[in-house]
Amino acid sequence: MEFTDLFKQSLYLCRFSPNAKYLATASKCHLVIREASSFQIVLMITWSDNIQKVLWSPDSELILVASYKTGKVTIYQVNDKKWSADIEEGTSGLTNVKWSLDARTLLCFSDFQLRVTIWSLTTKEVCYIQYPKYYEKGYDFRKDGRYFVLAERRDGKDYLGVYDCDNSFKMMKHFKVDTIDLENLAWSPDGRYIAVWDNCIQYKVLIYTPDGRCQQSYSAYDNGLGVKSVAWAPSSQFLAIGSYDQKIRFLNHYTWTPIIEFTHAVQLNNRDLAIWKEELDSLKESGRIIARFVILEQPLQELQSIRPDPDKPNPKIGVGVCKFNASGSLIASRNDNMPNCLWIWDISLMKPIVLIIQISPIRHFYWSPINAEQLVICCGNENIYFWSGQKSGAEIIEVPAVNFKVNNIRWNPDGNSLVLMDKELFTMAFIVKNTSLL
Repeated sequence: MEFTDLFKQSLYLCRFSPNAKYLATASKCHLVIREASSFQIVLMITWSDNIQKVLWSPDSELILVASYKTGKVTIYQVNDKKWSADIEEGTSGLTNVKWSLDARTLLCFSDFQLRVTIWSLTTKEVCYIQYPKYYEKGYDFRKDGRYFVLAERRDGKDYLGVYDCDNSFKMMKHFKVDTIDLENLAWSPDGRYIAVWDNCIQYKVLIYTPDGRCQQSYSAYDNGLGVKSVAWAPSSQFLAIGSYDQKIRFLNHYTWTPIIEFTHAVQLNNRDLAIWKEELDSLKESGRIIARFVILEQPLQELQSIRPDPDKPNPKIGVGVCKFNASGSLIASRNDNMPNCLWIWDISLMKPIVLIIQISPIRHFYWSPINAEQLVICCGNENIYFWSGQKSGAEIIEVPAVNFKVNNIRWNPDGNSLVLMDKELFTMAFIVKNTSLL
């Protein structure tokens, strides 16, 4: 793996373009766009305010910068340095901004969840949607970009609004959902269903069609905290539900009932499970401490599990993250009361195949967008951790930089490189194809 020098960034604002050609980074009021392959600078902008958001348009031709403090958004064109456009939300404020999938429409969320302002860059028309429930979640686009669904809160009740993006966001359907306090929603990849789930106090997952018909209302149990994470399989055939009871349940798309449960067990009895554990080792020549993976033989002693404090909100327990790989054949999960462990499950075998045990708690993990059997992990230290399939196994790569801690990672959409981010610095890592693992 090859690394670039260190460069400045702020607020972890490092974004690859969807076409994988560019990397945009922001540091305070400065925006820099580089070619992702050569790292040559394409565009440098000094903005009027400190940049709080950087977002590429879906076609990679435009890029926006935003300041929530001033309510200002500026759009730049990568191939035309003279062109730019400004949007100022004024007294309504700005809490979030999103591109519509047509790459020429912006959605700006106001303060206090009062409205969503929709700006068209082509027609210069403006329209509004009232009372979004959230600004950072509770909305989704259908994969083809034709429709937009938004969770709304009116008269103390939850509603879904479905809007036609090709017709000035005209409302196509508006219906009440059977939730006490809607937590989030997700459109299925095939566009046929919308999954909605309730606040963790109430275990409820609802499956709606875009025209408002409820296909299923699912609850695994009545007592105890409920849903913590939800993920659609790329094929839309399964909906994975991570719960506070440390289980992942898979609903099938025919009957919307569970077909299998995956349990994050403290004691392991699966002889086919490959266990990779990170350990520290001292080099005899230099005395330097390095990290390495060792393969553990079962039976293994109990996994370390944190007992949550019942007096604190948002307890560290349950399946906080579950993510399918690009093909949908594997799913990786982190159980929050075992924060050092990453589980990888095979959907066809219906069992775990890999357990990776880290020294430090896992901060983030991401599947490769291209390679279905490659996953990267960061733990807030000087290393990045790769799992590259059953044959290649797990590997630790140390970042060759002094006092650089990998707090977050982003894949390039082509899967050939990553950007690694410390608190105020970043480096880009290129995967070398001709080595055994990376």
